[in-house]
Amino acid sequence: MTDERYTPVELKNTNLFKPLKLNNNVTLQHRAVMAPLTRLRADDNHVLRNETDYTLTEEWKEFISKPYNKTGDKVRGLVEEYYHQRSQKAGTLVISEATFISPQAGGYDKAPGIWNDAQTEQLKKVVDAIHENKSYIFVQLWNLGRAAIPALLQKDGLAYLSASDVYNETNDIYNCKSIALKCGNLLRACTIEEIDQFKKDYVNAARNSFKAGADGVEIHAANGYLLNQFLDLGSNTRTDKYGPQSYENRSRFLFEAYDLLVEEFGSDKIALRLSPYGLFGGMTGPQNLEDTIGLYTYIYQQFELRKKENKGPAYISLMEPRVADLTKKDGEGAIEGVSNNFIFDHFSGYVVRSGDLVIGSDFTQEILEQNNKTLIGYGRFFISNPDLVERLEKKLPVNKYDRDTFYSDEFNGYVDYPYYHEE
Repeated sequence: MTDERYTPVELKNTNLFKPLKLNNNVTLQHRAVMAPLTRLRADDNHVLRNETDYTLTEEWKEFISKPYNKTGDKVRGLVEEYYHQRSQKAGTLVISEATFISPQAGGYDKAPGIWNDAQTEQLKKVVDAIHENKSYIFVQLWNLGRAAIPALLQKDGLAYLSASDVYNETNDIYNCKSIALKCGNLLRACTIEEIDQFKKDYVNAARNSFKAGADGVEIHAANGYLLNQFLDLGSNTRTDKYGPQSYENRSRFLFEAYDLLVEEFGSDKIALRLSPYGLFGGMTGPQNLEDTIGLYTYIYQQFELRKKENKGPAYISLMEPRVADLTKKDGEGAIEGVSNNFIFDHFSGYVVRSGDLVIGSDFTQEILEQNNKTLIGYGRFFISNPDLVERLEKKLPVNKYDRDTFYSDEFNGYVDYPYYHEE
């Protein structure tokens, strides 16, 4: 079960294990962050599944009978247990899996939402489990845009929307254009009124997240989803104030949503995720490098200006070019010759960097020591190692992960990965 690709390196004495005060209410005891990880363990109404049926199975009884599997005696709901396990190292920052801000922002089955009371109630159980461990959670706010499955939107009487009527025809894992043509729910550009409604949806989703007790929210503007579609030259062909005529126009939607959240909730509770070099979702940043550097320089500078007015984000989370296309297998699809380091030339806040940083442990060491502003987001190995932080600290081997169970609806591959123990 051990992943032989990982070579443990010395991290205990690096910045990774130095405390960090993210805001007045969140002081991290280390800088290993659980990255947002879509797991699709919600029900048909996009409510997190917290049933306890799994605890009655023989497989679970055997799992908890092993003294090294430190889940505790409390019976928890399915999703509650998953996040409890991964927040047991006190002072850990957990970023939730991507969570739809409204029905119109959705378009996948089994993904969670945060627009109504039932969804908020189940999220609160997850938040409480994390807080019991003296750890923290930011809820990632999600809007799919053209990445949605148009037939699922149509089933609920919803339009298929993006920045423009440009389909992703490069790496669409669902073949959404074909589905759209077949069902007649064709892709079209958001109207100004729909953009305005989405901004209200972000506020409502954040409000519900805080009702559930979350410590913050993260605006998902990466990985080819709607806000990223407005930023990208390949998907934005608009002619209005949200079009590609200027960096200001392309990022207008992002900043309008961000500023609304800051106005109501305070900037220390608002963060965002970006992927300058991402290819997932048909994004074209690496094909237009001069433009990409220019756009994101502008974005970082705008956040720095806000920071000087005490309106800057709690952090900016970046996908590394090491993992540019999430449809590729491990170790494939990296964008060579580019770096996220330039953010530190323009933005003086905290930066979470994610992307193959367990296997790429030497690179992780390198970027940790560049400055005192870097946090490390770990994803797939946080799935397979509930005690990942301790394994990194003590130079212990890590469990392999099973991709086949990433998006299943079972508890297997979700809450039954073993904690470290001597064979």
